[in-house]
Amino acid sequence: MHKESRLEQKGYANAFDLPIGPVSLVQILYEALQGYCSGCKSHFTLHPPGIDSYAHATRRLMHYVCRLCRFMPANKIPVFLPISASTARRWDKRILTKYLPDPDLDNLRVILIDEKSIGAGHQYMTVVINGETGEVLHLAEGKKKTSLESFFQKLSLEQIKQIRAIGIDRAGAYKAVIRQYAPKAQIVFDKFHIVGNLNTAIDEVRRSEWRCATKEDKQFIKGQRYNLLRNAHNLKDDQCDKLAQLFEANEALFQAYLLKDAFSTLWTYVRPKWASKFLDNWIEWAKETGLGPLIRFAQGVDRDRNEILAWIKHRVTSAKLEAFNATISRIVKRACGYRDLEYLYLKIRQEAAPPVPQL
Repeated sequence: MHKESRLEQKGYANAFDLPIGPVSLVQILYEALQGYCSGCKSHFTLHPPGIDSYAHATRRLMHYVCRLCRFMPANKIPVFLPISASTARRWDKRILTKYLPDPDLDNLRVILIDEKSIGAGHQYMTVVINGETGEVLHLAEGKKKTSLESFFQKLSLEQIKQIRAIGIDRAGAYKAVIRQYAPKAQIVFDKFHIVGNLNTAIDEVRRSEWRCATKEDKQFIKGQRYNLLRNAHNLKDDQCDKLAQLFEANEALFQAYLLKDAFSTLWTYVRPKWASKFLDNWIEWAKETGLGPLIRFAQGVDRDRNEILAWIKHRVTSAKLEAFNATISRIVKRACGYRDLEYLYLKIRQEAAPPVPQL
């Protein structure tokens, strides 16, 4: 209290409190002291400890609402407590803002970066997580350079120097930002995105062959998409038989399948030099087929060779990030969308952090 403050009068106020058994509407009546500060020319009210003057509720009730909002939509809270859904969201955000610990930006060695769609109309956000612990480090609206720059601008030079590997996919504008802010960190293109790109090329070959095939040969190609994309050890006997018939009828798809199966050998190498030699051979094999989609994929692999082979050294994948993307989708779906990105960031961080302690 300011030394020039004085108490003027006493009054009574009430605040909502935790429910007692079946009684959900519980209020505490207490004596509040009202005063005046001549230094700042303002009135003030003194409340007992544990009372939030802005919410007109006890902090333990607000913490209780925060815990409920972690496991159920805010619009379900009025079923259990005499407050509105908007009040529940406001209290939840207030408690998370005050008590949720800040992300640990020290000792970062591996980080994963990706974009995530959070709604209709191509609304995206950039997500950064710790590649070792899975902790959410950053969330920003959009998927442009500025969305990632705001993360690196929060880090000190010492924190950036400790980053050894950064996992991203091949698309997006993140690579240029990483080169600018963390030039010593090694970029690792995600293994699963590379495999997905190869599968897309294989499917382009399948569609092209189907369009050019005779009516008799089309019956062998039709319905074979997933058999072509499956790993050989996942095929059942009847699927193997269908593929054998397809390969007898179409040499191009046979070549594409063999190259797809051979490419998986890349991920078994433990030395980048050996893996690079294998990649040289695979690229030549792809060019010899004369199949456009595979040649374009091979050219892209050759261009991104360093980022792809970085996986051999760091073994960094987006598995943790993809798993957390499912968590983000669940949070957004449970809330029927979010307009407040700051609140969404808090809810996402809450999922990866221990529960906020109950007062």
